[in-house]
Amino acid sequence: MDLEGEGYPGAGAAVPESDPYAVFSASELAPPPDEESLDDVRRLARCWVRERGTPGLLRWEGDLLDSLLDRLEQQQAMLDTLRADPQTNEEEHFRLQLVQTEMERGKYLVRSYVRVRLHKIEKFAQHIVSTPALHALFSGAELAHAHKYAELVSQHFSHSVLDSLPEWLRRTDETYADGVSMVPKPNTDTPVLVLCRKDCGEVTLEHGDTAYLAEGTTHLVRYHLVERWIALGWAEVL
Repeated sequence: MDLEGEGYPGAGAAVPESDPYAVFSASELAPPPDEESLDDVRRLARCWVRERGTPGLLRWEGDLLDSLLDRLEQQQAMLDTLRADPQTNEEEHFRLQLVQTEMERGKYLVRSYVRVRLHKIEKFAQHIVSTPALHALFSGAELAHAHKYAELVSQHFSHSVLDSLPEWLRRTDETYADGVSMVPKPNTDTPVLVLCRKDCGEVTLEHGDTAYLAEGTTHLVRYHLVERWIALGWAEVL
């Protein structure tokens, strides 16, 4: 990651591919002030867009989901009580329906967020299992699923093809001379569309060109150039 300019935490430092969060302190990873003021649904919406819009493996937002699910459960219990109350009039029932609609929006975000992460976990299961530095990014259930999925895929390949091949052709984790690995990994060269919420400094593009990521500007750049700023919350995926 080539970042130029002074005044930015860790500018110019290389981020290890195996653990994009290793160089960040807890204070640096804290959400920006404008995000702290958002409600749980809008915060989850940002996490959902970030998961869908980036190729990388991001951290599981367990605390946020637990908080949102608890609030949804409490709100559902309150709605059921009010609907069963014979004193609730027609206008109040209409308002309750609006609240129920907003709750369904939150439930959809939870389901879609989990599905997006599940898709990435299954796509890169072997890479996740073989890279301990990535394990902190996932919940216990996600890690267990990654291990089980990688095991099932390995067994399927062995029974259907590999067992009938010579021993020297059975490996599925080799890296070729040109650096290409047989293990699927996130493609950090994938372009992402980001909105800079703070000045993120200058990045070096292909062919030596540079671009300045100023606050309030939108850019379509390769993921590895803005991976740090997305993790810090300085750049928001659109």
